Amino acid sequence: MNWPSVPRPPGTPPAGNPSTVQLPSGTTLWRVHRPPHAADSFNPNAQPSALAGGRFDSLDGSFSYAYLGDAPSTAIVETACRDLPLGGAPRLVPRKELTGRCLSKVTIVRDLSVLVLHGAGLTHVGAPLSLTKCDADQYELTRAWAHALRTWFPQVDGFQYRPRHDEDAFAWVLFDDGPSAPCARARGSLACTGPEVDLLAPSFAVELRQVLHKFNATVER
Repeated sequence: MNWPSVPRPPGTPPAGNPSTVQLPSGTTLWRVHRPPHAADSFNPNAQPSALAGGRFDSLDGSFSYAYLGDAPSTAIVETACRDLPLGGAPRLVPRKELTGRCLSKVTIVRDLSVLVLHGAGLTHVGAPLSLTKCDADQYELTRAWAHALRTWFPQVDGFQYRPRHDEDAFAWVLFDDGPSAPCARARGSLACTGPEVDLLAPSFAVELRQVLHKFNATVER
């Protein structure tokens, strides 16, 4: 499926009524990450190129970020299927996309306010649906939107959106602006509450296969 190109964000805040929701303390989420980076840490790396990284990464390293899903399958598919098309024949996930990656359970330890980027929420910030559905080759533009939205709404701790491959699920990106920033955003809000599971461990092979088969995908041999 070819989504329309993501436009550049406008130079002024939207005229709509952006929606925020609370991500309450005690919420259990799931994250795929690469040790030694812990599941409760934020990624500080600048990602100016769409060749690597995620949808709402920092272009210039001015903030750190963490991606989480509402279920193990959400976190896995958001990572493993980053570059896969949304429709068509069965898809093959390159093994390198999973090598060295772990799945962890994370708990939110204080209430967070997140900007809604799905449904009518997208309309009120002036963004198209392609903001959360486009291919990775447009991630420089989606990251420009992240910069703009964070500037317009400094009170939010992150974004809530529908994953690219699953309209039935929720995903979040949370932000840490660093210890010298006037607002903590989501800094210090995550706690690891479960063991790390290697995505390619033999003991996890059945679960991984079930998740990927649900989305018409499998791991290359």
